[in-house]
Amino acid sequence: MKISVVTVCYNAADTIEKTMLSVLNQTYHDIEYIIIDGGSTDGTVEIIRKYADRIAYWVSEPDKGIYDAMNKGIKVATGEWINFMNAGDSFVNSNVLDRLMNFHKDGLILYGNIIRIFQSYRRRATGIRTSEPKTIDFVSDTIHHQASLINSSLFLKYGYYSLDYKLMSDWLFYYETVVRHDVPVQYMDIDVAYFQMDGASTIQCELYKKEKRNYLASRLGWDILLNLEELTRYRQCKLSRVALDCRLKLKDLFIVKVLSKYWFKWGKNR
Repeated sequence: MKISVVTVCYNAADTIEKTMLSVLNQTYHDIEYIIIDGGSTDGTVEIIRKYADRIAYWVSEPDKGIYDAMNKGIKVATGEWINFMNAGDSFVNSNVLDRLMNFHKDGLILYGNIIRIFQSYRRRATGIRTSEPKTIDFVSDTIHHQASLINSSLFLKYGYYSLDYKLMSDWLFYYETVVRHDVPVQYMDIDVAYFQMDGASTIQCELYKKEKRNYLASRLGWDILLNLEELTRYRQCKLSRVALDCRLKLKDLFIVKVLSKYWFKWGKNR
C-alpha cells in the first residue's frame, strides 16, 4: 500500500533538509513524497531542488496558510495513506513506517506517539492513546498529524482541512471523523515522530486553545464543556502523583458524580 508523505514548508532553510532526509531514508517500499512550499525566499527551494529526483511532486507558490498548503498536498497525493511531516519535524528512525504498517490490523486512521523537542531536552507528548477516542479525549488532547497515517478516502468522504481556523483544523478533522462519524482508528504504542517545539502551533498555543474551546462550546454548550474540562482535570490528577492534593480540591464527591453523568451521556457526542 502506497503512503503519501506531505511536507509543508515556508522559509525553512534551517530545518527542511533534516525533515526531507527522515522521509527519503525510510525503508518502507512504497512512499510518494510531496513537498508544498509557500514561496520561500531563504534558500529552501534550492535545498528541495537537490533532492528533486527523489520527490514525486513539489511546488513553490504562495498559499493561504498551512491548511491550504496541506490541502494542496492531499489533492495531488495518490497513496492509500497520507502522513503530514512538516518542516522541522521528522520521523524517529528509518523503519518507523514499516513498523506502523506491520502492526496495522484495522482502522482508517493509524497513529502512535510524538516526542517533543525543546532546546535542552526531549519529552514524549501525551496525545490520545486509545483506539476508541471519545469527546472527553479530544477536550484535553489530540491525535498528532506527524504520528498518524490517514486513509485518503476520508478526505474524499468528509472534506479537506477547514480554512476557517488558523491552528486547529487538523484537530477538527480528527474530532469530526472519529467522534461524530465513528471512523475506526488504531492506536499503536510506537514513537513515530519528533515534533520541533518552535513552530506556529507552539508560539500561538493560546489561539489554538481558544479556537478549540469555542468550537466545542458551540457543539456541546458551555455548561457541558466546562464540566468535561473539570472531569478531564480530575482524571489527570488521578493518574498523577499528586492525586491526593487534587482530590482535596474536590470539596464534595457530588461533583464527581455529576461529572460522571456527563461522561456517560456525552462521552461520544452525537
